[in-house]
Amino acid sequence: MTVRDGQNEWLDLERYSDNPIFNTKAVVQQTGVPAPTLRAWERRYDILSPERANNDYRLYSERDIATIQWLKERVDEGMAISQAIALFRHMKEEYQRLKEERSSSTMRMPSFYVTLPEASPVEQSAGAKEQSSSEIEETQAQPSIKEWSLADAERGNYQVIFNLRTVQEHLLAAFKKLDESTASTLMASVLSIYTVEQTCTDLIVPTMWQIGKMWEVGAINVSIEHFASGFFRGLLTNLLHVSPSSNAGPLVIVCCAPGEAHELAPLMLALFLRRAGTRVAYLGQSIETAGLLQTIKQMAPALICISLSIPAYLATLIDLARQVQELPPPRPLFAFGGQVFALYPHLIPQVPGIFLGGELKKSTVQLQRMIAERDSPGNE
Repeated sequence: MTVRDGQNEWLDLERYSDNPIFNTKAVVQQTGVPAPTLRAWERRYDILSPERANNDYRLYSERDIATIQWLKERVDEGMAISQAIALFRHMKEEYQRLKEERSSSTMRMPSFYVTLPEASPVEQSAGAKEQSSSEIEETQAQPSIKEWSLADAERGNYQVIFNLRTVQEHLLAAFKKLDESTASTLMASVLSIYTVEQTCTDLIVPTMWQIGKMWEVGAINVSIEHFASGFFRGLLTNLLHVSPSSNAGPLVIVCCAPGEAHELAPLMLALFLRRAGTRVAYLGQSIETAGLLQTIKQMAPALICISLSIPAYLATLIDLARQVQELPPPRPLFAFGGQVFALYPHLIPQVPGIFLGGELKKSTVQLQRMIAERDSPGNE
């Protein structure tokens, strides 16, 4: 359950000719977007402006085709066309703004295409205080943030990631003032443009990581970190509850390990699974072992997913995993993950079960595949 970002690659429209030479048939063949859809986009959103030939036929440019292909990719990813149009305009404006800034001063723009921690440095520090250095080896340092410069794009590297940097800055300012109203307004605006999955991976996780780094250097106190965590926890919980759910299909239970209080990562996993059509029950923080085992016996879930961020609670997770493995068939599959295993990978073999070490989106697909294979006739 390591969190990575999603990414929206921006196309520099200036790369493409604006000479109108392609008729509608050629555009349809190149993009796969039907002619009626093209006309609807032109009429409703004013996003395309084809020229008219002498015979009154529409003529499109390479720039138009690139725009159409970009929008189609966003729609294929699950966006509504209105959201894709809004995102296109937002990214275009942001790109132009960055170019203007760079013309007066050199700047660099951080990318979110990095592995980000599921627990903030505040949480990791708390865990470290609860465990002696002899219990866990010191391993790799925190992952660094890879940076992209606007110059990279101008040299031909067009996979520039527009990473909601401005929104993150405003969120951080709101959190410092304990301003929930402004933070809520910002998140509502983001969710009107970006998918829930993109909002989680491109904004929430990096913002919490930045807050943790600020706490480490004394730029903010722990109250601000708690306020931000509580705000995002509430937002994710609301998104989970309003996402369509069903009582049909195999049940997946998602929760934190016994003693574990940091729940943003499992909350996001439960949200991703539910939005992918999986029947999910989210049980929250610090699950109690005896109660969970009783629930398993009563509800017969297909899969249990447990998250752990603090090394001090590893023993309780191992005990829980072993007790689940000892249940009589049909016992659920047991999957686990969390930041502690990213920092200390040598701990993974100690936990009986299936380790989830990929991005949230990949973990969602992996879990759905595991359920399907478990319920296939050959495995009955």
